[in-house]
Amino acid sequence: MKGALSPRRLDPRVSLAVLVLINATAFAPRLVVGQIAMVALCAAVTVWCGRVASAAKWCAAYVVVMAAGYAFLLFPNSVAASFATMIVMVRCVFCVGMFASTMIATTRAGELACALQRAHLPRHGIIAVCTALRFFPTMAGEFRAVAEALRVRGMAITPKSVVTQPVRTMENLLVPVMSRLSIVADELSNAAIVRGMDSARPRTSYYDLRLRAADIVFLGLFATAATALLLSKLGVIA
Repeated sequence: MKGALSPRRLDPRVSLAVLVLINATAFAPRLVVGQIAMVALCAAVTVWCGRVASAAKWCAAYVVVMAAGYAFLLFPNSVAASFATMIVMVRCVFCVGMFASTMIATTRAGELACALQRAHLPRHGIIAVCTALRFFPTMAGEFRAVAEALRVRGMAITPKSVVTQPVRTMENLLVPVMSRLSIVADELSNAAIVRGMDSARPRTSYYDLRLRAADIVFLGLFATAATALLLSKLGVIA
């Protein structure tokens, strides 16, 4: 069924731990092999969760980013150096977006709330994280809806319009999206409050979270890759 979650997905606690590890090692660019290993691990998780097409797209995007970075190095001038620096930044945070997209697509808000409650996170922090989990997919949907509305009105966003009229294109896209997202954020927050997220009474959960073998294996692999990248950043590994 379209929109159904994959039956195979990481435990939310493991996903959060992995996301912390990836963020901690995002700017450790010395060991390129370690970065590629991290991308491969993110792709493995995505495939294991049944999102093969998504894994292929992310891997293809990473190849393009790597190729662009090396291509700019062939032109020793200030403009190329600026673009090369931007490419390096994108490459460093690439795994963050890659893993976060899989986590958002495969994690139920209730499961995440249960995991955060067991971690004794403050109640308002749980509301914020759960709202963010649902906000980003909603934001992507709003962008698609506005782009479709512009296309119907004869103002389709095309590469030509972006190049010839960048300011007008961004205005047509961002103004309605920002207006709508402010309403969506309030709706999501209100929905969490209606469900009793801000209640002072102890909460129970429908979900019974348990670590499985796959959770432990993936966490161990990500921890190993993160350790290698951190040691590389510190100069222990050349």
